[in-house]
Formats: sequence, structure tokens, C-alpha cells
Amino acid sequence: MRIRMAVFIAIFFVLASAAFAIEAFRVTGVSLSVSEREFRGFCPHKFVFTGRITVNREGTVRYTWLRSSGSVRKTFTLAFASAGTKTVTHEWELGGGIGKIDGWARIEILAPNSLLSNKAVFELECLPQVRMERKAYKVSGRAIAGGAHADWLAGLQLKFRLISGTRTVSSCTAAFNRDGICPYSLVVFNAPGTYRVTVETVHPTDPAKFHLCFNSVDPAFHFVTLTEEAPEVTNKNFNLSWSWRHLDMHQEAFDSPCW
Repeated sequence: MRIRMAVFIAIFFVLASAAFAIEAFRVTGVSLSVSEREFRGFCPHKFVFTGRITVNREGTVRYTWLRSSGSVRKTFTLAFASAGTKTVTHEWELGGGIGKIDGWARIEILAPNSLLSNKAVFELECLPQVRMERKAYKVSGRAIAGGAHADWLAGLQLKFRLISGTRTVSSCTAAFNRDGICPYSLVVFNAPGTYRVTVETVHPTDPAKFHLCFNSVDPAFHFVTLTEEAPEVTNKNFNLSWSWRHLDMHQEAFDSPCW
């Protein structure tokens, strides 16, 4: 009888130890970026926030969005089939009048554990609607990152500038979406002429993850001419070459670093 009891107790402790060895489901990381860190122009204007949530195993995450405006919160869920990272997005349109607004948004993880992302801050300056025919001159296009795994660039920010001589007359920051596309739009008022359009990363990329390069030129650029007869130039696109190393998958495909 004592032997059977001892065997039972030993089995119980083995099973209990195995159960405790299974790591509890939890969110291990959460980060957030905004499509534009600054915008100056006509309002209202929409900001797009891209969040990245990382977990250590399969499970369902409950989260909500926090705003500097103190808006009413709604709870969302995100299911994971295994450990990894998923992207979530949030849109916020604001600026109904004239003036400057400083704001932020962040992600709050509610379950399985409590966690807060960084604040994605932005600056919005709403200008009066000047209704002068052909007085606003505009250049727009996209930075395009083709190939496999372009979604890894989601949230990465680029800065675009419209330059006359050595002076920046218009600028904006924008972020890649999951399709590897980063759209931009630059506006200058009452100033026809020839300009240089440049693009560069807001922050240097982490060489342990991937390298970025715009045709081996830093920063990449286009020349554009804006006139009374042609005040708008479109499709001034930048083709982005990039190489990557995804540490979780132990895969590498590096070209020479250029940032």
C-alpha cells in the first residue's frame, strides 16, 4: 500500500511540474507609430496609427486604443495561432478649425497581461482655406518596397522634403503600410519653380534586422518643375531596394548596407 501511494505521489509531482513548465500566454511587446509625425495644411486631416503586438504562444489578446483627447474607449480582440507579431491599425480624423494641435495615441493591452505601448505623438497645424485658383502647387507619389515580406516594413517612417536651392519649403513624414507602400504629398503655396524632392528614413534602420536603400543613393531625389499651367506633379515614386534578416526565422539575405 505504501509503495502504491509513493508511486502515486511521484506521478502527481511529475505531472504538476510539467504543467508549471508550460509558459503562460502573455504579450511580450507592443509598439506604435503614426503615419505622419507632423502635418501642416487644410483640415480636417486623418492620421493612421500602426501597432505591432507580440506574444509568446497561441492565445487571444484584448486591447484598446488610448487618445490624448480622452475619447470613449472600445475593446478589441486579436487571436494568435502561435508565438509571433501581428499588426493593428487605427484611424483618427481631427482638426475642424484653424490652429495647432499636439496629440498622441497609444495601445493598452488589457489581457492576458497589462501592458502599454509607447505614445505615437503628432503635430497638426490647420491652415485657413485659401481659395485662390492655381495658387497651391503639389507634388505627390509613393515609396514602393516590393518583394517578399514587405509587410515587415509596416510602420517604418520616411521623411519627404520639397527643396528649393538649399531651403526646405515643404515636408511631411509618412509610414509604410502592410503592402510596402508609403504615399506622400507635398504642398507649397504661391511658389512655382523647379524643386528637388528627397526621401530618407526618419531613424536609421536596425542592421540586425534589415537594410534599406533607394537605388544606392542617400537621400534619394527627383527634380520637378511646377508652373501656372502645370501646378501639380503626380507619380513621383521612389523604388526602395531592401535586404532583410528575420531573426525569429533564422533567415538571411543581405546586400551591402546603405543607410
